[in-house]
Amino acid sequence: MSKTILPIPILVLQHPQEPSRKDHAVSSASILLENLHPCEVKVGLSWRNLESALKNFEAINGIDEFKKPSNWGTLYLGTQKQGEERISHEPGLYFLDKKDESICGIILLDGTWAQAKTLWWRNAWLLKTRRMHLIPKQKSLYGNVRKEPRPECVSTLEAAAETLSFLGVEESIEILLKEKFSEQLKNYKSSRIIITKKY
Repeated sequence: MSKTILPIPILVLQHPQEPSRKDHAVSSASILLENLHPCEVKVGLSWRNLESALKNFEAINGIDEFKKPSNWGTLYLGTQKQGEERISHEPGLYFLDKKDESICGIILLDGTWAQAKTLWWRNAWLLKTRRMHLIPKQKSLYGNVRKEPRPECVSTLEAAAETLSFLGVEESIEILLKEKFSEQLKNYKSSRIIITKKY
């Protein structure tokens, strides 16, 4: 299967407990990996530094600009406050350091809200990256399949898809990813109905 080529790489740091969830069949990071290039999913709790996290990410190995944490943006759900100001509630991607929106890579934390917090605090080098806050265009497609801690929370895939669009990447990529995710959820719901009927 051919992958969509991105102008900006995506690095997903996945909490080790995410693959063992009972509903792992609807984990969205795998769709990113299967459909996008360059994209890498690293499973673990901590990495010594950015270079360690990027080890074996062959598509970007040896390119100096990818070695600097400040050239990467990390999408992390946290406080919307920046000093005394509040981020707009309008859908969009907001850089909390108020600098220009030029980054060379996107980092996402994959897992539950609590697991994402663990990944954030166990990897101090993430503080050197550009912190980004996403106000999504719509509620997550997960619906009641997975409960989100806040209305603005979305899946890793949806976060990646909308972030790419807000950064100016062709919107057809967002549409493709969300279609793949919707299909995955539909198949999961159908399988659950079949299992329920059997028992």
